Amino acid sequence: MAASVHCYSPDSIYYGPEGAKRLGRECGPALLDFGEFGIGNIGATYSAICVIAYQLKPPIDAKDWLAAVREGYDRAKAWRDRREVPELHNEESED
Repeated sequence: MAASVHCYSPDSIYYGPEGAKRLGRECGPALLDFGEFGIGNIGATYSAICVIAYQLKPPIDAKDWLAAVREGYDRAKAWRDRREVPELHNEESED
């Protein structure tokens, strides 16, 4: 996985435990795209993303990873639920 190089570079924002939590928080919002299936399968993200990205040596355990993913998911969901969805307007001009 080419992205895993960013997880091992000490200069990367994804390096170490705090970097792994950041990655989890950034992955969380993607679960919104999958509805109930996404959040229902949140547990699979640890092995499918974290363990793979850190080449089988994740710097955090599943509990910390899932808390970070859930935090990202909850923040994104709250933002989505709060924002105004613009109404569709008739594009015909009334001159």
